Amino acid sequence: MSHRHPSATGRDDGAGMSPEARIAEVHAADVAKARTFLRDAIAAAREQWLPGNAIADALVQELIDLGSRGAPPARTSAFLRGVAHLLDATAAAPKAN
Repeated sequence: MSHRHPSATGRDDGAGMSPEARIAEVHAADVAKARTFLRDAIAAAREQWLPGNAIADALVQELIDLGSRGAPPARTSAFLRGVAHLLDATAAAPKAN
């Protein structure tokens, strides 16, 4: 995936930003774009009356495939455990009234 230099888009060119901060900024933009694509795909699946558990199973399978491309299995397992931890923490969090 290519990224245009921010100054070419008229935005702040990131002068004075550390490389780590710039990488984090670009990553956050990539994540936002990917989430938009995924939301659209999930909405399309729901419009086709696919059940939520089938959509979730497909997403998990895609995560495994994506995580395992060129990565050691232990890294993929750690990533999926992190996802499970986030889900557990969300489920355990008190709900706001």
